[in-house]
Amino acid sequence: MSNATNYAPRHVGDQRRAWLDAARDVAFGAMATARFFVTLAGCVTLIAAALIVGDASVRDRLMQQVQLAAWINPVTEAAAAVEADAGPTAEPRNFAADERTEAQQRNVTQYLARRYRVADQAVRILVGAAFATGQEIGLDPLLILAVMAVESSINPFAQSPVGAQGLMQVMTRVHTEKFEPHGGEHAALDPIANIKVGSAILRDLIRRGGSVERGLQLYVGAGNSPDDGGYAARVLGERARISMAAAGRIDAAIAAGYRAAQPADAKPAVAQQEAAAPKPAEPASRGDKAV
Repeated sequence: MSNATNYAPRHVGDQRRAWLDAARDVAFGAMATARFFVTLAGCVTLIAAALIVGDASVRDRLMQQVQLAAWINPVTEAAAAVEADAGPTAEPRNFAADERTEAQQRNVTQYLARRYRVADQAVRILVGAAFATGQEIGLDPLLILAVMAVESSINPFAQSPVGAQGLMQVMTRVHTEKFEPHGGEHAALDPIANIKVGSAILRDLIRRGGSVERGLQLYVGAGNSPDDGGYAARVLGERARISMAAAGRIDAAIAAGYRAAQPADAKPAVAQQEAAAPKPAEPASRGDKAV
């Protein structure tokens, strides 16, 4: 009897120890597995970082997306706040001219996002701002978007060594006073402010030049030159492709854009500025420059 009584506690104790040992083994295995996956994730991150650092185009595109994210949220939140304050009885805002529809803006957004590899949400805001600005100042919004595409490839943070900044590559030091209502020179890299200022400059130059082609020549700083390096033709060609996309032919517009880019030996507007920068012979033309 006493032997059976002594055996029971030992048996229970052995079972308890066995369960504890099993639990420890499971916990150890889980920790080892977790450490493995953390190490693997770290290695993958390091490899990805090395690839990004080694590839300038990937690095620049990543930085662009990070910068875009920095202003997308505040702009979206501000728009939501305005709509909330307006109330349900307020008249809805119309960002487009009468002949433009929301569907057209969505098509243009899709085309530009795919063509220039920019986040769809960012492009949607820029397209809306271009349509709103065009309607406000009486300028074709598709032309505004075409200038943005040719000048900066829809990069709000593009900067030229000669001082051209933002989506429309406005020469900030030449047009400092135009940024004052938007907060000063630093607003040149604010996408919405850049669109407003660049579009106003373009509209004034078109009026002064008497035609869109002449206005574009003045915009790129070729006012005293017989040749604008094909700038006006590139902008008008891109405007035609954006119009094609607005009509729903997005794939055709993208294909046409790639075909147009094939020669690619004509210099963009910023490159023209950089080439012209050391030459002091055309001070009047430099004053005309918007970019």
